[in-house]
Amino acid sequence: MIASEVDTHYYPFLKGQDGEFRALQQLSVEQRDPLTPLIDVPPEHVDFERVGKEKRIQIDTVAEALDGYAAKVVKAWGQVDPCLIDLGGFHPDDRVGGKHPIVALFSEAREVGLAAVPVTGPDRDRAQIQAVREVTAGRPLGAAIRLRGPVLANPSSLGRELPDLLDQIGKKAHDVDLLLDFGELIKSKTAQVAVAAEELIMALPQIHDWRSLVLCTGAYPAELGNFVGKDETKQLPRRDWQLWRALTSPSLDLPRLPAFGDYGITRADWLSPFDPTEMSMSGKIVYTTEEDWVVVKGRRLATDPLQFHDLARRLRHHPAFLTEKHCPSETKIIRCAENVGGPGNLRVWTTVGTRHHLEVVTQQLASLA
Repeated sequence: MIASEVDTHYYPFLKGQDGEFRALQQLSVEQRDPLTPLIDVPPEHVDFERVGKEKRIQIDTVAEALDGYAAKVVKAWGQVDPCLIDLGGFHPDDRVGGKHPIVALFSEAREVGLAAVPVTGPDRDRAQIQAVREVTAGRPLGAAIRLRGPVLANPSSLGRELPDLLDQIGKKAHDVDLLLDFGELIKSKTAQVAVAAEELIMALPQIHDWRSLVLCTGAYPAELGNFVGKDETKQLPRRDWQLWRALTSPSLDLPRLPAFGDYGITRADWLSPFDPTEMSMSGKIVYTTEEDWVVVKGRRLATDPLQFHDLARRLRHHPAFLTEKHCPSETKIIRCAENVGGPGNLRVWTTVGTRHHLEVVTQQLASLA
């Protein structure tokens, strides 16, 4: 790839929530083609999506967290297109029947026909790296290397660490997706991250050999309540998109332009463990525009479970709202605003917001081709 070429493939880094899976499932074949999702598999303590109709479903073990997970991804994404699977949130000592969680999950993936690409990194423990080598041996899908945290702060070490890691997993750079994950992107650090990302790309070894090069940041706020209050509607800037656009400017003359990755309409890090039956959650709808997220926030769901009709009406009349012809998300919002059908819940509106976000981003990237 020459420096003037922009990679318009999209890599959404998703948290493996049911709402996100349903959004992927609703995409057409044509809409799937320009994107490859990374699924951060929720470890057993992250159980925000595991709430049954009658009571909370308790997930206590790693085996329970992984049981049927590959089949769940297949249902959402299918068996044809590859997806990246990361178990980086699991503890190094976690095992399933004596097997590393990666080995256990990828054994099921082979059984159900999931085209899964395992993710590792220089910060991972030896057993995790060995597990990636084991599940990719003799298979054509390759692997992914995710650089994050302290690794990003020391680009000069990558000339040694990346070739060493390739040797450990038994892969060449052309079989590996290289993911530069800077995590949460806050306003005061945006310029600093831009400089760090530029320096990192300039220092990467074998820059043209990697199967893909992806820059991911997450600008959606970790603590939404600090930005949007009860019954408020606000526009929050998509600084992750703005940062990527600046870094892919021809004026920087980077040796290779990274593809775009983000965390969709959710925070970059994991939520702390909590009991969703006890935590006070508020209704919200997140609506992506070309430069912002429009966040329509309501009240405590426990006291007003029907509030999504009102939230949809507020969003429909917002100046940034697109026409019904844009995508099925607009149709859902309009119908809810007109009290057609039920109000839905947070899971439903995660699906609506995520699908809309995926379509907006892929359309933005297509316009750059």
